[in-house]
Amino acid sequence: MNQQHIADLSAELIMKYYDNDYMPFLDHMDDNALWYGPADGQFIHGRETMIRIWNAEEHSLQFTLGNMEVTHISSHPSFCDVMLGFTVTTHYPESEDITLNQRILMTWCERTLEDEDGSKTKEPRILVCHISNPHEKHDDDVIYPNRFHEVFHNAYIKPLHGRRIHFHGMDRSDYFVLSDTIIRIEAAHGGKHSIVITTDGEIEVASTISMLEKRYGKLFLRCHQSYLVNPEYITNIRRFKVTLSDGVELPIPEKKYTAFRDKAVKKFKR
Repeated sequence: MNQQHIADLSAELIMKYYDNDYMPFLDHMDDNALWYGPADGQFIHGRETMIRIWNAEEHSLQFTLGNMEVTHISSHPSFCDVMLGFTVTTHYPESEDITLNQRILMTWCERTLEDEDGSKTKEPRILVCHISNPHEKHDDDVIYPNRFHEVFHNAYIKPLHGRRIHFHGMDRSDYFVLSDTIIRIEAAHGGKHSIVITTDGEIEVASTISMLEKRYGKLFLRCHQSYLVNPEYITNIRRFKVTLSDGVELPIPEKKYTAFRDKAVKKFKR
């Protein structure tokens, strides 16, 4: 079982799930899988039961996912545990939005499946899905909380947008980061790695500044050999310096100043 593939697949399924495309998630459940929901006492056993319950659930909720951290670990070639951490905002019709820090643990196994022609293939299946931040459950809640506002309130957080970028972290985690949350990227360890500074914190990643510029040059501007900046967070450009919204001031080489300024101005004119 390829752990990296399982980690990427887990992230893909959860992203689709919160886009209200839940069948790929359920299709990957083992026939005997266990699902522990976010509310106290939410427990479902078996893939067919899950499909029946999800298909019967009617709601008009929309969700916005924030940045996602994915960590995988395995001590057996046929099993893999994946932990996903992210923020999710639930948009309630005619009501306030609620944002939570979500944690999901998915335990995967490898199953041998037989096709109609008798051929056999090995496929990954979810044995356990455990959402680990339980809240009080109302009697009329099945999958999605209908009266969540009675037990949890928080300030509105602006929904996040932008392209989602996949980074390999130096801590062996995978990060799926919305580009709109990235303030800047700095070279680290003599340029061998990079540090991604987001509105949520910092992530040390395996890619170099040059690699990231080549991949995402349309999203970021390079003001210096050691820095990429998100033009959305630029608050001031003056001779040989750029200031970002978090107060950080970065240098611009004199020979590159005019070109950088022109590129930044062009971004804002779009």
